[in-house]
Amino acid sequence: MPLVLASTWPAQLAVVVPIVAAYGALFLVLVRNARRAPSGARVGWTHVLPFVAGVLAVLAAGAPPLSRTADDTLLGHMLQHVLLADVAGALLVLGLRAPLLSLGLPRPLLRAVAPGGRWGGAVRRLTSPWLAVGLFAAMQWTWAVPALLEATAQSSALHLLQHALLFYSGLLLWWVVIDPLGHRRHAPGIHRVVLVGLSRLATVAVCLPLTFLNTELFPDYAAKAVARGQDPIVQQQLAGAAMCLLEVVVFGLAIGAVLIDALRREERRHRLSERAVRHT
Repeated sequence: MPLVLASTWPAQLAVVVPIVAAYGALFLVLVRNARRAPSGARVGWTHVLPFVAGVLAVLAAGAPPLSRTADDTLLGHMLQHVLLADVAGALLVLGLRAPLLSLGLPRPLLRAVAPGGRWGGAVRRLTSPWLAVGLFAAMQWTWAVPALLEATAQSSALHLLQHALLFYSGLLLWWVVIDPLGHRRHAPGIHRVVLVGLSRLATVAVCLPLTFLNTELFPDYAAKAVARGQDPIVQQQLAGAAMCLLEVVVFGLAIGAVLIDALRREERRHRLSERAVRHT
């Protein structure tokens, strides 16, 4: 007998909308402060557009039609995970990238979180690349466990916890990769390529089994598929294939962006070195 899954999207929106509104208000304050700085002209639409797109990705994951689809189909649920853990986090941090935070945050706070500052050590440990990748992988694998994933479709509280952990683990990962405060601006760009690659291996370990296994891993979603007259194995494989496809797109875009940024940083270092030599 098919299990009737309780819709959780109203509870998700009741929590997500105020949080997103608070993030948006904070972002506007940062942009206003940054634009008032002498070099604030460098902050503009290239920061606003990705941040707004990230906010829309969060809302899309928690609102109909995707949230209703996720209650009934594995495909919808997996698309929510990709939106929250990869797309939204990457876009939000991209909107916060330098020089927005360095110009928009109060100077005392910047000094406190800087290397050697009062909170610098804690920030360095929290943004450790290995912690970021490990936490991201752990969340991907934990919430792909069939019994746990299906349980989230029946409990608003568990579903919210799942989405929060996926979102913030993704946000931490992309924070380390993009480095919006510039704490690792002197590090070689290749380390960020490695981080992106390792994080994609974690997601591939989830989507590939779904794509190629001929065994039903999610009985409740399979029952819902049968009730709709669909083949549950095909629907499971479709969910895995869609997730893998999106992860390939994320990987390609992220690698391209990281390599371009690494080349730009190397070019800036070269210009500064030449300038220093001319003035000695």
